[in-house]
Amino acid sequence: MPHGLLTVDQLTLSTRQGNIVTDLSFSISPGEIVALTGRSGSGKTSMGLAILGLLPNGIHLRSGTIEWNDGQKFVSYPRDINSWYQLRGSHIGYIQQDAFGAFDPVIKMRKQLLMIIHERSVTPLSNADELLREKLREVGIEEVDRLLNSYPHQLSGGQLQRCQLCLTIIIQPQLIIADEPTSAIDKINQLEILDLFARVCQKFNIAFLCITHEPSVVKYLADRVVDLQGNEYINSGNRNARIKSHPSGNSILEVQNIAYTHRYGGLFEKKGGGVRRINFSLSRGECLGMIGESGSGKSTIAQILVGLIPPDDGKVILDNAEVHFQRKEDIRQLRRKIQLVMQDGRGSLHPDKNVRELMDEIIRERKKNGLASEVMPEDSLSEVGLPADILDRNPGELSGGECLRICIARALLLEPEILIGDESTSALDKPTCNEILGLLKNLMKTRHLGVILISHDPELISQIADQILVISGGEIVESGSTDAVFQEPKHKVTKEFLAVEATLSEKRKL
Repeated sequence: MPHGLLTVDQLTLSTRQGNIVTDLSFSISPGEIVALTGRSGSGKTSMGLAILGLLPNGIHLRSGTIEWNDGQKFVSYPRDINSWYQLRGSHIGYIQQDAFGAFDPVIKMRKQLLMIIHERSVTPLSNADELLREKLREVGIEEVDRLLNSYPHQLSGGQLQRCQLCLTIIIQPQLIIADEPTSAIDKINQLEILDLFARVCQKFNIAFLCITHEPSVVKYLADRVVDLQGNEYINSGNRNARIKSHPSGNSILEVQNIAYTHRYGGLFEKKGGGVRRINFSLSRGECLGMIGESGSGKSTIAQILVGLIPPDDGKVILDNAEVHFQRKEDIRQLRRKIQLVMQDGRGSLHPDKNVRELMDEIIRERKKNGLASEVMPEDSLSEVGLPADILDRNPGELSGGECLRICIARALLLEPEILIGDESTSALDKPTCNEILGLLKNLMKTRHLGVILISHDPELISQIADQILVISGGEIVESGSTDAVFQEPKHKVTKEFLAVEATLSEKRKL
C-alpha cells in the first residue's frame, strides 16, 4: 500500500471476546483530512489509541504495524516502541472524545493549559500566557478570564473541546488525531470548528485523522474516508420521521423563574455566565427538548434539577411539592426521582470496576431507598440493548456508546420519574442513536417517564421531543411545540441552527 506520513498496515486489535479491528490498512499524508468511520463499538477510538501507543488494559495489538515517515525519521510501532512514545504530544496531537477526562479535575484551567504548552512546545515560549489567550479567542471562547479561572467541571463539554483544539493549534504537530471532535458541540459552533480544522491543516500542512460516526462531519470535512472494514473512498439528508409520544397531561415538574450565576476567582470573587428567567413544565410521558449553542446554559439547568448546584432564585416544584435546596432530604429525593445521564459516559463510570460491580452499586442503593423487588443486572442491560456478557468487562474495554447505555441502565434501576439526557446520544452513531430514541419512547409509554433531552442537534430533537426550548445566553429565546418551532422559527438563533444543518449536508469550500 502507498506510504504517507503515517501508515497503518494490516492492523488487528483484540480483546478476550475476540477481534475488534481486523487487518485494517490505510495511510495519511501531510495536509490530508481522512475520516475513520464505523458504528459505535466498532473500534474507532481503539484505533486512535493504538496509533498513540495508549491502548487500555484488555485491548491488545495482535498483529500488524504502524509506521511514521516524515522524511527525517522512520519509526515503526510496536518494534521501535520507545522512539514511538517520543512522537506523542509533539509530532502527533490528540483531541479525545472525553473532553472532561482530558483535564485534571483539581487544577484550574490556566495552570494546566500552560503546563501542557511548556511541556510539549519544541521551543521555549516566553509569551505563552498571551498566546494562550489569543488562541482561546480564536477557537471561539468569549469569556477567556472566566474559563482560565475555572475548574474543568465548571465548563461545558464544548468549551473543554475548544481548549483541546487550542492546545493542538499552539503546539502545531504534524498529525492531529481527533476522536469525535464535534460530538459535544452545537451545530453552529460545529461548523466553525470544522472550518477551523480545515484551515489549520491547510495553513501548516498538518495531516488530520478524524474519527467520527457523524455522516454530516464526514461529508463536510473529509478528503478521503476509511471505514473499519478497510474500505476507502474519495469524498466528492432526509430528516427522520418523528417518534410521537403520548403525554398524560399530568404535570410532574414545574420550573419557575430559575436563575443561577457562575462565580469564580476565589477570594476576589467574580461573576460569569449562567441562566436567568427559566420557566417550563414537564408532564408524565412527555419529552421536552432543549437546544442551544455550547455554553448557553443547558447543562447548568440540568445540574440545578438534580441538586448539584442550588439556584440563586426561583422555584423547582416536583410532584406538586416545592424542592427546598437547603434540606438534605429534599435533595436526596430529588436525585432519586430525577436521574441525569451525563454527556461524559465513560467518565461517569469507575475505570477499575467491571460492569457487574457498577450495576450492583445501584442495586444496593435501591434497597436503601426502599424500592420493592429484586432486579437482575442482566435484565437492566437487556432493556438498553446490551448483552449479558458485557458484565465482566471494564469501561476501558467498551465504546463510548456502550458506556452511555450502561449509564442509562443504572439510572433506570432507581425507577426515576424523570430522566435527563445531557448530550447523552452525542457519542452514538446514527443507527445506535435511533435505537436509543426508540428505547426512550418505550420508557415514556411503559413507565410514564418524563424525559428532558438536551442536545445541540435539531434533527435528533425533532424526532422525539413534544415541546422544545431554545436556549441562548442563559435565557429561553424561543419555545413551543416542536413542529411549530422548527416549521416556523421566529428567533435568529433557531434559524441559524436550521441553516447550519443544511450547510453541513454539503462538502466544505475553503
